[in-house]
Amino acid sequence: MNKYSEHIKEKIINRQNIEKSIWLENYVKHDIKSLGVGIPEIRKIIVAINNEFDLSNHNLSEQTIFLNDLMQNQYTENKLAAILYIQLFWQKTETNTILKLISEWFDKEWISDWNVCDWLCVRIITPLIDTKPEITVNELTNWNNDSYLWKARASLVPFAQCKSLKAHNLVITRFSETLIKRPERFCKTAVGWVLREYSKIDDRYVISFLEQYADYTTNEVIKNAKKYFSK
Repeated sequence: MNKYSEHIKEKIINRQNIEKSIWLENYVKHDIKSLGVGIPEIRKIIVAINNEFDLSNHNLSEQTIFLNDLMQNQYTENKLAAILYIQLFWQKTETNTILKLISEWFDKEWISDWNVCDWLCVRIITPLIDTKPEITVNELTNWNNDSYLWKARASLVPFAQCKSLKAHNLVITRFSETLIKRPERFCKTAVGWVLREYSKIDDRYVISFLEQYADYTTNEVIKNAKKYFSK
């Protein structure tokens, strides 16, 4: 129990929306638990709590404790609160520190659905690829072969929205080759998502990849990868 995370959890649960929680649980699947609280509301709560307790000026070990407490909670909204906090208030924190914390979250299996996984990827890891590419890619290389589905997925998904997508062609190819061969649906769909974005730059590359790994692709992967192809 951590008093700061408890304040955040209390404010989130006070805004519970049963109808929205049922919708999200049905949409995401993976037996998630939701309180039906939207991102804008969670953001307001995080900012208010930080202003009240000056959390971002506490030492990193204290901040890590309440972030871990939020992330290990069963409700999706508390996990998203931890991600939002890092996005908002850890902009000057060392890249290695952020990635180490996230890696531990995966190792403890506190992230176990595509919604939280992908939100984390886009909001935290994608900007790190653009600002600290060498450090970030080195860490993601370790994740790419991880046995845990969601950690492996998180090695590739962040590239889809990064500003430097084309510059990472070789890395994307290597990571995609690993994930497309795995049996898990959400490893394969990570490949389809990144190929979809890469098709805006070079659709011939996408066609070549799909042909080369035709034995491992699914209709879902192909549909996603070719979404922006001209008819």
